[in-house]
Amino acid sequence: MNRKERRRLMQQGEAVPTSDQKAFNVSKARVRAAEKKATNGDADGAIALLKEALQLDPQNARAHHVMAMIDFHAGRLDEARDGITQAATYDNDDPELHANCAAIMNVCDRPMEAEAAARHAIELAPDMAEGYCNLGVALEAQGKYPAARDELMAAIQRRPGYIEALISLGNLEYRLGDYVASAEAFAEAVRAWPANAMARTNLAIVLRHLGELETAEQQCMEAIAHNQSYAEAHNALGNIKLQLGDLPGAIRAFSDAIARRAGYPEAKANLAGSYFKAGEYQKSEDTYIDLLESHDTFAEAAHGLGVVLLAQGKVDDAEKRFRRAVELRPTFGEAWMNIADAKRADLDDADFEIIQSKANDSRTPIDDRIALGFALATVEDARGDYAAAWDAAQAANTRRKDLDKKADRDFDPAGFATEIDHVIGTVTKDMLDGLAGQGDPEANLIFVCGMPRSGTSLVEQMIAAHPSVHGAGEVDILSGLLDAYPDDMLSFDAEKIRDLADAYVRRLATAPRDGLFVSDKTPINVFFLGLAQVLFPNAKVIHCTRHPKDVALSCYFQNFKSIGMNWSNNVSDIAAYMDAERKMMAHWRDTLSLDVMSVDYQEMVNNPRDTGAKLIEFLGLPWDEAVASPETSTGAVLTASNWQVRKPIYKSAVDRWKNYETNLAELSAG
Repeated sequence: MNRKERRRLMQQGEAVPTSDQKAFNVSKARVRAAEKKATNGDADGAIALLKEALQLDPQNARAHHVMAMIDFHAGRLDEARDGITQAATYDNDDPELHANCAAIMNVCDRPMEAEAAARHAIELAPDMAEGYCNLGVALEAQGKYPAARDELMAAIQRRPGYIEALISLGNLEYRLGDYVASAEAFAEAVRAWPANAMARTNLAIVLRHLGELETAEQQCMEAIAHNQSYAEAHNALGNIKLQLGDLPGAIRAFSDAIARRAGYPEAKANLAGSYFKAGEYQKSEDTYIDLLESHDTFAEAAHGLGVVLLAQGKVDDAEKRFRRAVELRPTFGEAWMNIADAKRADLDDADFEIIQSKANDSRTPIDDRIALGFALATVEDARGDYAAAWDAAQAANTRRKDLDKKADRDFDPAGFATEIDHVIGTVTKDMLDGLAGQGDPEANLIFVCGMPRSGTSLVEQMIAAHPSVHGAGEVDILSGLLDAYPDDMLSFDAEKIRDLADAYVRRLATAPRDGLFVSDKTPINVFFLGLAQVLFPNAKVIHCTRHPKDVALSCYFQNFKSIGMNWSNNVSDIAAYMDAERKMMAHWRDTLSLDVMSVDYQEMVNNPRDTGAKLIEFLGLPWDEAVASPETSTGAVLTASNWQVRKPIYKSAVDRWKNYETNLAELSAG
């Protein structure tokens, strides 16, 4: 006799066979006892009792339900899925059961089944928050983002401070690129449960994207204080340290994450990337290879290895890794960008169609859509369809600018101009003369600066081909040394100056000592050259210039992701930024005592040997033939221009702006 038959007899007032009733009652008692054991952490004891219960009553839905939840929490997902499904067939009226069924189906990547179970739970119990939360997660997995947000909000409305729903909402907003809304959700989760390491870590991740690095770092430290073993917090801390320019700190944090979760693939990939940034290229390559041996379907690792190989000039091997990355994750925008950069006009139609379709698919994650848009623009430009190329670049830039607006970090031309005027008015020749002689005179530093895409990468690659020069790439250390620039310089003393100089050198992978020059080609350093002079009075500056419209076009077609590049998504903003850069450099030429050399991009590509000779003479080094052929260098290229500088120096980018003259009409020629 099954459960329904017993229920029918009881409802009709008829007698239930004594043997069935006894088994039924004993089975229920076993389940109650099992639930107590499970609550007290005795999973094995609970399972034993549940097996007894099911022997007595195989259709005991509660027994199947509790067993499924034990399996679920133990990570036995297949068993949990089968058990909860069986429980649901025996009891269609328990909202908790169907809500848990939805939760398990979500984790098992069965969103449509999860949706059905969640909706049924809500029908049975319209005020049960779990049903709405699980429904929201299921809808998000299906790409139904507005509906998912509505359901998660409904869950939070019914249960304020509902930690799971708040975290899910934060994750959804993060996926959609609304970092402010994401941070608000995670912050509410932290208020509801201050000791929840996941909520604090997720908040830290979002704050990093918003540029609030110090607050993000503090949230990570709080998460670690509450849960030392939470590997994700250490991993997030590593990413923050990276953005702060603290490579040793980043390497320690990623290593700590791996120590707390053996084989943690994301942390190991980040560690490999940190080795790469630190100039330990072989160590980076080896770490990626080791990771892929145990996680051969990890697309990010395949892509990371490709980047390392490309930076070392192993172009064919790099492309194979990028191909593997998009094979594993077809929407992988950055990998497609690298493939597009490699192939350009030679990209086959099948690849082009994939890039085009994924770039225009709303289900593609927003960062990937942006990268795919830039990849599309690159290929269309190479094929000579300039109208289509501009449309693709414009769509990608619009999406990026929308993200900046949502994060309240849209570029403010007037505000930026005011900041530049403040630097000019503060860092005067009198100030610099008053601080002279207190920095590190022995550091052999070269600051290669100028507008992004003005030839800084090529200049660094040329000088780094010389055996006495190490190219550190875009290390972005100088701009982060002071809390308030330039005002902090007003209170400088000798001790502070030497401390800051030491801090800068410590963060470099290679020390600029003993006859070895180290180049820092962070473009934004152009605004900090006064600080550079105070810290390193014998540093040399190479300032790169290029036709403004070629610079603007190249910036507009480049996928700049860093917060400081928010001016590059709009032509009028690019014009305002270039005006500020020109004004700033004019001030330094009148103010600095540092040796400054200007390099014109067009002259450099037309006469690379002559330009190389002038650069090496400026540095006071003997000529080396490798300088004239930087594409043959074995040194790494840590820049967005890595494909270009691995080719023989070419002139095709000169006057490229003429293909887009109408689009760039508001820019002046200089």
